[in-house]
Amino acid sequence: MKCEDFKNHIADLCDRQTDENIKAACMQHLEECAACRAYYEEFMHTVDLLTPHHEPAASRPAKAAIVQAPQRKGAVRKLGRRLLQAAAVVAIFLAGVGTGLSGFFSAEAEATPSIPLVFDQSISRSRQAGSFTLSLRVRTTPGENFAYIDPAAGFTRIRVSSMRVGPQSYWRMEKEGGRTIVADGHKQYMWDTGGNGVCGNLDANFAEGFAALLHPESLLEQQKSALGQDGDTQTEQTETDSTITIVTHTKVYGSIVSPALLEGREDSYRCTTENVFSKADGCLKAIRMWWERDGRKTLVLESEHIAYDVPLSAARLTQRPDSTQEDWQTAQTPLVDAPERLARLQEETATQAARRILDALTQGRPQTAAEALHAYAGGLDRICERMKGGRISDISEPQEKQGYAGVVVFYKLTRPDGSAATLHLSLRRDNPQGIWTVDGGL
Repeated sequence: MKCEDFKNHIADLCDRQTDENIKAACMQHLEECAACRAYYEEFMHTVDLLTPHHEPAASRPAKAAIVQAPQRKGAVRKLGRRLLQAAAVVAIFLAGVGTGLSGFFSAEAEATPSIPLVFDQSISRSRQAGSFTLSLRVRTTPGENFAYIDPAAGFTRIRVSSMRVGPQSYWRMEKEGGRTIVADGHKQYMWDTGGNGVCGNLDANFAEGFAALLHPESLLEQQKSALGQDGDTQTEQTETDSTITIVTHTKVYGSIVSPALLEGREDSYRCTTENVFSKADGCLKAIRMWWERDGRKTLVLESEHIAYDVPLSAARLTQRPDSTQEDWQTAQTPLVDAPERLARLQEETATQAARRILDALTQGRPQTAAEALHAYAGGLDRICERMKGGRISDISEPQEKQGYAGVVVFYKLTRPDGSAATLHLSLRRDNPQGIWTVDGGL
């Protein structure tokens, strides 16, 4: 068990109904990890302070009612267990406060919760929320995918709404003037304003890196995890009467593909993320993010509003432009049935695949590379028209990009009018048949 897993289960140790295997794993981790032992001792001390140890004195009528209603004994036990669990949850919030239980809420407090504990409390609160809405301004373009951030672009509004109903999760993510994704508990659907639509299973990952925005705890868990993994991470903590603000400084690699990649270099940014938490309920209330390089600091993301437990309708969340699925293109790469052709495609290098795909586009024969161009099926006519008659040269060896599952191949396109540009294809082969497909660049 990892430290993160232990802290996620620490409240479960106060519940007699917790799976014994989980308890055993937690206790084993405690024996091996001094840091978590200290965390656990601090946590249990706070639980002890919050848990009633004596039955409150009852009035005679109340005692009589207890005597006359023995059938409610189980309910009393359940109530006691709920109180203990509630104390455990509150302890996550309050553990580490050196000035007593009221210190966290006091502007005059000399000590505040450690940064991991603030994240823990907010993560716990977010998991309890049945619904969530978020509005963001992000430097990106409406037609690009949801993982794309460009510090040089203008702001585009992105709205997120999600709700949980039992084991099912329903959500909607909208880029103003561009793409929309919905998940209806069974499938994901994504479409744009041009009439192109694609559907896939719940693991289709249309939201890509922005999937962390669907539930606040996911975003916070990512940041908390980075605190322990990145030795270069720096943090700052400030507070007001009503909020705690945690600022983290990390290194990120932009989603833009730069020609510097050809030289084995990749543009990185110093990423500053500001999280504002409410002292009243521990919830994340605001988030802002800056990217900085070469002395220039640019705001790339900021929240406009974050709300919890708002009334939402699954039917409205998952509303699509149509009422059927018949015209939706599947996100799954089509299978190649011909054994000889499949063998040739599987043996291709990324550079060879790029040459074949680009030749098909410049010659107006995209059907000869249909499997590789599956993600662009709705816009191939426009792409072919743009590249028609062009000459392809200087195709590079594949370059790896931080955080990307595929590779990037650069090439030079010389157009019929003599103008030229260095462009790229993003290629990946993590599909069941292991063939190269275009994932970006067109």
